Amino acid sequence: MTAHGANPFTPGFGLTPMILAGRAVAIDDFTAALAGNVPEARAILISGARGSGKTVLLTEFTELAMEAGWTDLRVHTSSSSLVDELRSMAIARLRELDPDAETSRLTSARVSGVGASRDVLDRYEGEGETITTVLDRLAELTDQDGGGLLITLDELQSVDRDQLHALTQHVQDLIGSGHAVAFIAAGVRPGVDALLDHERTTFLRRAHRIEVGSVDVGTAAEAIRMTIADTSKTIAPEAAVLAGEISKGYPYLIQLIGSKAWQNSGDADTIELEDVRGGSSGVIAAMIKNVHGPSLRGLSSRKREYLHAMLQDEGPSNVGDIAERMGIDPRNQSTYRERLIDDELIRPAGRGLVEFALPYLGDALRHEKEEGAATEPGSGLTRSHRSRRDPRPR
Repeated sequence: MTAHGANPFTPGFGLTPMILAGRAVAIDDFTAALAGNVPEARAILISGARGSGKTVLLTEFTELAMEAGWTDLRVHTSSSSLVDELRSMAIARLRELDPDAETSRLTSARVSGVGASRDVLDRYEGEGETITTVLDRLAELTDQDGGGLLITLDELQSVDRDQLHALTQHVQDLIGSGHAVAFIAAGVRPGVDALLDHERTTFLRRAHRIEVGSVDVGTAAEAIRMTIADTSKTIAPEAAVLAGEISKGYPYLIQLIGSKAWQNSGDADTIELEDVRGGSSGVIAAMIKNVHGPSLRGLSSRKREYLHAMLQDEGPSNVGDIAERMGIDPRNQSTYRERLIDDELIRPAGRGLVEFALPYLGDALRHEKEEGAATEPGSGLTRSHRSRRDPRPR
């Protein structure tokens, strides 16, 4: 048996994979923006469905900026005040970068002796420096170092609109002062679209929009193959093709089927077709639990009925057939259709046709119908860790 090291796939949300599929153009554009070739592309808004790779791309942009000498300030939507958090982080960086962050003051000295007493003063202690002053000083220092200031915000759909307006106002002021500043925000598309309807989000509406989603299955298969090629294992060509097909090109599923296949292959040198095929049910189960479960939770009964009406079709559904199955006027179905499109659960598939927008959503709905909730299917019995650690006499 050969030791092959750790599993190279990263199916957790927000974890950066070894190979990024379908993101080359976005990365090249941002690299050019950092270099100053297209500075207007330094304000970026990333949106997409859960598991589509929004946070991964934001993280990749951040790492590119840091490699180019930029300073990163990462703001969190869970913060009670985005502006206060931004100020605190900026001050922490200034204490590292500003040569004038600390000064000393002579407080006493002996006339005939050599001793003296001094107080060390922290320029940024307390509330003396406003956030405008703090950010301007930090941006000035990063400019001098040949880099810039990057401000990032994930889970944008959860942010308070007024706080977002205050934050982006400071970003605009820095840009207006001629500093090298980039701002990147990421969030799920329906929430981001709703946020952009607000009159105080003009800055974000002007940002460069990047929609992330699925890639073609051929690209997915190649991403899986390249990830494994960087290890001591290989994958059979037909196994890589099947893995790409199972993933449907969805970034989260690319990592998940790759991880399952790697795990199933054990100590073998090659991942075979049966290793990939054996991971299929686990992939669908995880997609149901981690992606479809949150999406379906809280869905209205009429929206859910619309989705269940689509289950009778092998491919795209005719909206007239859906209305008939629901027992409603065909003209009225458009209300639920538009809302479900906004929820990113369905998408247009041609004139008068719709289809599920996410892989395996039909499986999730069938499971929900049978089990009553979109939870991960499970089966089998296993002895708990406690029982193995503390066996009792039988």
